[in-house]
Formats: sequence, C-alpha cells, structure tokens
Amino acid sequence: MAIEVQVSRTRLDVVIANKGAERLRVWDRSNSWGWETLGLDIAGSPLSADCYTLSVKPRSFTRNGPGSIEIPVGGTHTITVAARYPEWDGIERVAHLRYAALLVRAKLNIPPSAEAKTYGVFIGEVKSSWRESPPPHLWLFSDQQ
Repeated sequence: MAIEVQVSRTRLDVVIANKGAERLRVWDRSNSWGWETLGLDIAGSPLSADCYTLSVKPRSFTRNGPGSIEIPVGGTHTITVAARYPEWDGIERVAHLRYAALLVRAKLNIPPSAEAKTYGVFIGEVKSSWRESPPPHLWLFSDQQ
C-alpha cells in the first residue's frame, strides 16, 4: 500500500493505492473504526523543525458498525479533505502558517483490533511523501475564502 497527497486550491486528496498482489481493505471513515485513522503533518517550507501533527476531532456515531472499503489490486481509494471537513484537533498550532507556503504529509494509521482481524483490514501506519501547498490553503483554513 502507498498513499499520496494531491493538493489543489480548495481541497487536499489523500489517495490510497493498492500496490500489492491481493485485494486491500481499509476502514471506511464513516464509522468509529475508520474515523480517526487519517492524520496530517504540517510544516513550514522548506521542511524545518516547525512541524505539527493534526488529528481528526473525535465524533459520536449514533449508528455504528465496522464497515470497510475494499481496494482491488492496482486500484485506489481517495479521501478528500476540505475546510472544516474533517475538523482537526491542533489546527490553532498551525495558524501562523496560513499565509505561507507549507508542506503537508498524510498518515493512515490503523491499529490492531479484533474487528480488523475478523474483516481482514490492513493494520499498520503508512505515510505519504511531503507535498508543497502554496497559500491560500482553502482546504485547511475555512476563514480564507
């Protein structure tokens, strides 16, 4: 598995690619197993020690079950990030970067669980390469429109 970040003016796409020889399952983000699996690292450009990790704000699910996405061999699945979706814990720590070029890296982290084993879901962490995002970062900061 590999993940790639594609940055545009208003959105950031995290593309999960199945580079293996068998089908790949990841948790669907519409349930509690998958919601918090996506994270972002944000840094000033050029890459420096000024680096921050953003995690998705927790949310409650009124109906919940361990749903997954199956990615065929050679296939992809895209997760789109746009302003306020999802909402990020720690976004205030990167507010000083809103008008500067920044670097972004996505992380998909799926911890071990009985459900992951039962449903054959990938377990582990995968990170993308760093990608530059020129300002304005409308995909991250909702007040720049």
